[in-house]
Amino acid sequence: MFDERWITLFVFISMVGIVLRAPALAGLGLIGLTIAATTRLLERHTLRHVDYERRFSETRLFVDETVTISGHVANRGRLPVISLMIEDSTPRTFRLPSTHKSHTVTDGAERVDLTQLLALKPGEHTSRSTVVQATQRGYYPFGPARLRAFDILGLSLAERIDHPSDALIVYPRVYPLEKPGIPTRDPFGAMPAMRRLIEDPSLVMGSRDYEYGDSFRQIHWKATAHVGKLQTRVCEHTSDPTAMILLNVTTLEKDWHGTDVERFEWVLSVAGSLAVWASEWGCTVGLSSNGCAPNMPHAVRIPPRRAPNQLTRIMEGLAVLMAFTAMQFDMFLLSEQRHVPFGATIIVVTSIVTPAIEASLLRLHALGKRLILISADYTAPDLNTLPFIAYHVPPPEHTTFRQAVQISLGERGTGRT
Repeated sequence: MFDERWITLFVFISMVGIVLRAPALAGLGLIGLTIAATTRLLERHTLRHVDYERRFSETRLFVDETVTISGHVANRGRLPVISLMIEDSTPRTFRLPSTHKSHTVTDGAERVDLTQLLALKPGEHTSRSTVVQATQRGYYPFGPARLRAFDILGLSLAERIDHPSDALIVYPRVYPLEKPGIPTRDPFGAMPAMRRLIEDPSLVMGSRDYEYGDSFRQIHWKATAHVGKLQTRVCEHTSDPTAMILLNVTTLEKDWHGTDVERFEWVLSVAGSLAVWASEWGCTVGLSSNGCAPNMPHAVRIPPRRAPNQLTRIMEGLAVLMAFTAMQFDMFLLSEQRHVPFGATIIVVTSIVTPAIEASLLRLHALGKRLILISADYTAPDLNTLPFIAYHVPPPEHTTFRQAVQISLGERGTGRT
């Protein structure tokens, strides 16, 4: 309220009173200066000891699930806050579970309003909880929160903008495999043949002298430096089957034609459903895609490994994946097979099967790779001529593959934000 102009005015009144020897006028100016100085001091300290924090019941959730967002406010100072306004809102695509008017429209996008208006005594803390529902897959960082408060005299308004690093990750929908007609008992005939003892490259138990024919990638460099001659890793053996899901984010034959959003979201759900099924079946599963994930640059390639949070990492990768193509899928298949562990089954999930993609698949099959094709196109392509297992899983409007299921992830709700 009292800016530099008021202070200049009070100084002028005080000087005039002193010059004219008018005690009343000089006293008025001094009183005004005292109030202005006190107000400026209180304005600086009003929000200094006020903390605002968002708290989530879950940081990871599926589409259509709800999460409770609590805005926790605390006054750690010795002075009360008589009027505190906290302006906050959720990212887009979140809504209230039921019809409610407690929302604002910003830039044409619906956001659930988390604004609070309250007063706090010294040492008091309070919170307001709001239940919101996720409507779309993705990674959603929360924006800044604006705090406004009057000082104890009610003469000045203090303002502060907080930038907490809060975010929610919404997983794609996950469905049971039997809905589209894929048998849940032995659906991928090539995978049971893998139930034999093979080396697990993630479990290194020692080293041995290098022998002719050993893979260059298996050289144990630390042991080589210690011994003075080439050493090869000796890995433990495992009987767990391994699968690598290769996901195509291209939905139209030409990239520059755009993206079919419905098919794109559908192939993500199919890939997530396969990952969940494979994990529950006891398979070591990984994910790789020709798409981009700017929020998590390492999410497009998740190597197969046995870890409690492996399924969580895969679902996070699917949540943040975007339809920007980093490489043509037919070239991606030939390039990415170098990163697929030996003996693993490659599960290809794509919404289109072009002649170039089919040629790459046939080339991989000729190289001895175990392949399974999941076609998510609207119309059924000719899959009978392929020399490996193939399924047609059209989008929901062409199938009964609709009923979502709830699954339990190892570290759901506790991951990073």
